[in-house]
Amino acid sequence: MGCLRPAGVVCGRSAELRAQPAGDWFSLTGTAHLIAVSGSHLAIVGFVIEGVLQKTRCSRGLQRAILAITLVGYAAFTGASPSAVRACCMVFVTLVVNGAGRRRHGLSALFVTMSIFVLLRPTVLFEMGFQLSCASVLAILCFCPYATYALGELGVPSGVASVLSVTLCSQLATLPITIPAFGTFSLIAPLANAVIGPVVSVLLAVSIVLVPFSLVGPLRTWALVVPMIAARCALFFEQLFAAVPGASVSVPPDSMWIYLAPCLLAVLLVRWSRPRARPMAVGLACLVLLAAIPYVYWDRFAPPSVTVLDVGQADAILVRQGSTVVLVDSGLDERVVTALVRNNVHHIDAVFVTHWDEDHWGGLPAVLEQFSVGTIAVAADALEDAPAEVLNRPGVEYRQVRRGDTVDIGSFCARVMWPFESVNGEGNEDSLVLLLSYVQEGKGLRILLTGDAELDQEREFVQEVGDIDVLKLGHHGSKVSVDGELLDVLKPELSLASAGEGNRYGHPSDACIDAVKEAGGVFACTIEHGDITVTPTANGFAMRCQRP
Repeated sequence: MGCLRPAGVVCGRSAELRAQPAGDWFSLTGTAHLIAVSGSHLAIVGFVIEGVLQKTRCSRGLQRAILAITLVGYAAFTGASPSAVRACCMVFVTLVVNGAGRRRHGLSALFVTMSIFVLLRPTVLFEMGFQLSCASVLAILCFCPYATYALGELGVPSGVASVLSVTLCSQLATLPITIPAFGTFSLIAPLANAVIGPVVSVLLAVSIVLVPFSLVGPLRTWALVVPMIAARCALFFEQLFAAVPGASVSVPPDSMWIYLAPCLLAVLLVRWSRPRARPMAVGLACLVLLAAIPYVYWDRFAPPSVTVLDVGQADAILVRQGSTVVLVDSGLDERVVTALVRNNVHHIDAVFVTHWDEDHWGGLPAVLEQFSVGTIAVAADALEDAPAEVLNRPGVEYRQVRRGDTVDIGSFCARVMWPFESVNGEGNEDSLVLLLSYVQEGKGLRILLTGDAELDQEREFVQEVGDIDVLKLGHHGSKVSVDGELLDVLKPELSLASAGEGNRYGHPSDACIDAVKEAGGVFACTIEHGDITVTPTANGFAMRCQRP
């Protein structure tokens, strides 16, 4: 089930957790901050230490000094993360202000702390940890009381409302930082934090008191009973929330709407309005509806299209129509996930892997982690040599296809043209070649997807393929991907290449480009145009590019 040790929580050692399945749970539910040492950790530690000090006869000034020294020592002991150091500075400023008989003011403490950081090390402004810490604390100080009151007007219990408001305020304020960096947004984070946050707080408070006793051999077993129970409860809820469909969604890193949230918060700060239950409920319902419309459209009513995705020096081709989504090859790395997200993909029915070169399957593990995938299809007998990273995935069906097999993709029909015999999928000559045909409502489109196949293989089946509209060039447009004779048979109006800028292979080659142009066709590459989408029309087809 994973491991969440009390000592790890106290010390903020999250590296071990990330290496286990539990690390993915915390990421999906937006609760990773509960493990990393932050201001909330110091608040709990400070609460426990202050409670102990109040039982002593020490003067108030001495208590403040001991508390400050203890927190500084704890922050240093746990690695002095930016959020922990920021929290320490704020606590120190607050203690000094209290000692001077002045009232506390959170915003003033935050800005004094930020000023100290910037004066000592100006480059800290460009560190994500510092940006996240300051933005979330600023939002919490400014908007938490208002958000708590508004949630209370909606009937949310006060205890739950206070926890939800902290999560909502910090999550919204940090969107311009987290989305470009990670490309994901946790929809279940507010609820997960409301449930798991108190459990982790109890775990930390109890661990601080009991972990020292665990260093004594005879007491170790009994000292860890309560913390281990709390840890198992936290992991149980983490796994439960992470399993909820749509717990976390991918968001294009260049989405402009992410800047809308902090702007609305700024407007709210200038013009406060008294929250009323009915208008808030109506407003939330409208927001949910507006967010659902594009989701439902792309998930159920997507127009027929074939998109050569821009994933660098690799191949990934998206074929979709209606609710059916198929990916032919999956790129080299996580860039394929970003490309799928910006093309509004929410699930994948099948992934065809043309062969086992890494630039055709390397991104598949990331795809399997991020999306629901129904089937992985390969050429006949190539499954035996499949990388371990893509095998034995729960809920995934594995299929092997042979020459002549057909697969329906919405109104598209994909026919296997190559290989003629069983292969192991290791070489370019083993590449799965698919002929896509679309005929619907007077519209027709024929596209040949060749993987890394080259002239020697293409000459074997080209006569059977005949005239096509679009050719996805083999092997990223290498010099042996096509020639004039082959193009005279296929007669493609458009030839597409997928390649990475500045790649060491020189793809696409000048010989390939010249052959396409001499045959009277149009050439386009992802290097210049980004994602290239082809859609059938009544007069043939239309091409749309991510970049003009």
